[in-house]
Amino acid sequence: MSSFKPVRIAIVGCGMIAKNGYQPRCLNYKNKIELAGYFDQDKARAEEFQKIAGGGKVYAKLEDVFNDSSVEAVLNLTTLDGHYPVSLAALKAGKNVYSEKPVSITTPQADELIREAESRKLKLGCAPSSPLGYEQQNVWSRIRGGEIGTPHTVVGSFSCTRLEYWHPNADVFMCNGVSVIADAAPYPLTMMTTYFGPVVRVSGFSRILIPEREIQTGPKAGTKFKPTIPNHVMGLLEFENGVRGYIHSGWSGQSTVPALEIQGTDGSFLLNPHNDGAGVKFLSAKSHESQPIPTPPKAMNNALDWGKGVADFADAIRTNRTPRCSAYQARHIVEIAEKLNEASDKGTSVKLTTRFDPPAPIGEVAPWE
Repeated sequence: MSSFKPVRIAIVGCGMIAKNGYQPRCLNYKNKIELAGYFDQDKARAEEFQKIAGGGKVYAKLEDVFNDSSVEAVLNLTTLDGHYPVSLAALKAGKNVYSEKPVSITTPQADELIREAESRKLKLGCAPSSPLGYEQQNVWSRIRGGEIGTPHTVVGSFSCTRLEYWHPNADVFMCNGVSVIADAAPYPLTMMTTYFGPVVRVSGFSRILIPEREIQTGPKAGTKFKPTIPNHVMGLLEFENGVRGYIHSGWSGQSTVPALEIQGTDGSFLLNPHNDGAGVKFLSAKSHESQPIPTPPKAMNNALDWGKGVADFADAIRTNRTPRCSAYQARHIVEIAEKLNEASDKGTSVKLTTRFDPPAPIGEVAPWE
């Protein structure tokens, strides 16, 4: 029997992503995670989470979470404008923090969170956990093994049908933050930077498409709003290791731009940057051959394991290492979004200032197993 003591984590923010993604998957990793309690401004939501889990506290106030000495970490699943202030308050209260993406609205805010965590010797992690997928790890291993030769280009996209037609809080996403890049595109961008390291220079175009939108679903259906941040972005990326990239993201319609394509001198891999087990295709550079790559037996069935990043984060707390889903990489993604806006405004390429150490590949036995 393992001697690992599960980390006691409180969920702050019991909305759609928490209910459909994080809580059920975190409950699947009881060997690493103990869900100690729940807080939401709507107390009924927290009580529903308590009922589903069959235990855990319901906190009346956010401060009660921070004052609970038995809570070791906070899983920050608030709306994106709450990521920075809630995470900062949790760190100041001595709690480790794992945040839904983006880690913050701005790079200076991310800098402050990282400084606070480092000064207190706390762990600060951030979604997405998609690079931890067994299929994504398998592709990374094959790249390192030379199956596509020397990688030279990576293409990524996260574009979906108009957000206001399926998300009840579309206005929150299009009126807060940096751009669609900081919220939707972290899936391909985190995969790109996991495989190839930091980006040093960007150029591109950012704009607001459809100046007025109307929410079509949920309690705010019929509410009209005007987006205030770019919701359609195209960018060129120069990686520190010499690889070149293209990123495309928008909330204005579907796209057939590859979700993630890694091109090398001998071939390319096509894969999903979001879901594990969605399938991988190899395209030869020397013939017209294309063939599927076998899916690892441990992979999900075309789904994202929201809890895997939290389980790795819990392991990082106990073993005193940097979480694989780190705030350093998340800060870099925020800066990419900021610099793409700046490049678009200036009509020129812009250099990045942040760097990070890419996460270590998963070994034969994953930390959450």
